[in-house]
Amino acid sequence: ASGKVKLFPSFLNSMKSMIIRPVTFLKSPQFFWIWLVYGSTYAAANITETVCDHLETDVALPKLLSTFATNTSTCIAKDQAFAKMFGTKVPSAVPRQSYAIWLTRDILSMAVFFTLPPIAGRGIADYTGSERSGYYVAQFFCPLVFQTFLTPIHLLGYDAYNNPNNTVRQRIQFVKKDYWKNIGMRCFRQISPWSIGTIGNSELRRYFTRLFASK
Repeated sequence: ASGKVKLFPSFLNSMKSMIIRPVTFLKSPQFFWIWLVYGSTYAAANITETVCDHLETDVALPKLLSTFATNTSTCIAKDQAFAKMFGTKVPSAVPRQSYAIWLTRDILSMAVFFTLPPIAGRGIADYTGSERSGYYVAQFFCPLVFQTFLTPIHLLGYDAYNNPNNTVRQRIQFVKKDYWKNIGMRCFRQISPWSIGTIGNSELRRYFTRLFASK
């Protein structure tokens, strides 16, 4: 996103590092930040859902707010660290403009990742014949389909940090550059944590809920 390194060479270099030097990769600050974002967000979602189930109240809004608060705080810290590590200028304070853009990205992302799939799944269930399978379809595809507008917002945050004096036209040109490649890469990255990962998290939570309920 900083423009310092081309998209695919950067991706291939990261994959090579992960395969050849897995221990070094796992100890890297990049891995730590990504793990922190996903781990804390899932924890917030699971805790909120458990509490709402216990209180017998609707989980949609509390889950959105808790995951947004958790994901936002960790994502902003992660994005600030990444911008300083990989940015094209000397590290400096992150401008309010970047914070505002990243906040917008995060609230929309949490809605797409956690709030929308159960709702869309109920509609898809009319065609799949099962609410559970409908949820699986919605949960897998929602994080990917909505990257068409989440990715530009994500990139704008980095551009606002690296080039705070850019005009609106320059920002549009930055987003348009490698637009589909960036979306493709973002979709590829979302499959593991937010498509497959969220389904797996739901299944694990369902399994342990039944396990503890039977004791």
